[in-house]
Amino acid sequence: MTRHGGTKSLKRLNTPKFLQIKRKHGTFFIKPSPGPHPNRFCLPLLHIVRDLLKIVDTHREAKKLIGQGYFKVDGKVIKDTAFPVGLMDVLSVSNINQFYRILPDSHYGLILHKISEEESNFKLCRIAGKTTIKGGHIQLNLHDGRNLLINIKDPKNPKEDIYKRMDVLKISIPEQEILKTLRFKEGNLAIIMSGKNIGQVGKITKVLKRFGPKASTVSIQRNSELTETLYDYTFIIGEDQFEISIPNID
Repeated sequence: MTRHGGTKSLKRLNTPKFLQIKRKHGTFFIKPSPGPHPNRFCLPLLHIVRDLLKIVDTHREAKKLIGQGYFKVDGKVIKDTAFPVGLMDVLSVSNINQFYRILPDSHYGLILHKISEEESNFKLCRIAGKTTIKGGHIQLNLHDGRNLLINIKDPKNPKEDIYKRMDVLKISIPEQEILKTLRFKEGNLAIIMSGKNIGQVGKITKVLKRFGPKASTVSIQRNSELTETLYDYTFIIGEDQFEISIPNID
């Protein structure tokens, strides 16, 4: 009989390049569970605990700590060792009172950036799509897999529908209340979340829309450097100032 579906294992030599592991130190690596982020662009929770935070030395010790509920992602206790922690997620380590945000980085793809307890109470989510559901209400589909419902009083005149694709919502966690809306427009601050210029931040100076897949581009300027990236690679992180702390900002 033939095998149906994907494999349950992942070899170290086949892991994404940005993972900070020794490729030849052992054969297998923990495979991310199906979840809110793509398995080729996330950090398994056990990898964070053992290899990045280095709280423990072995797989067995990390599994035991995670099973005891010491780690929260976006305010919720996670006991799945292979849970995929991805872009803009907030990781809380309750027993040592430390907090981290997952950010894109030019060297390592995704990194843990240490933040304050106050900043750990919210996260930024980009609107990936919108859906009209029964009753004329609007469902916002966010980049991390969550959906937010916007109640519409009058479907014929939806005044509450002020959101567009690529806009970014600042939401409280775990309550998921919208605190602020960051528009995708020229003049706002953005970070590049993928591609060869991943991790670069700056102000959007020009948005050029063209017909065709991956044809639209965005120009981002920081100091005197001008970087051009794809439209879908741009993530808004502020208007006049950054809403989140960013490492290595002059």
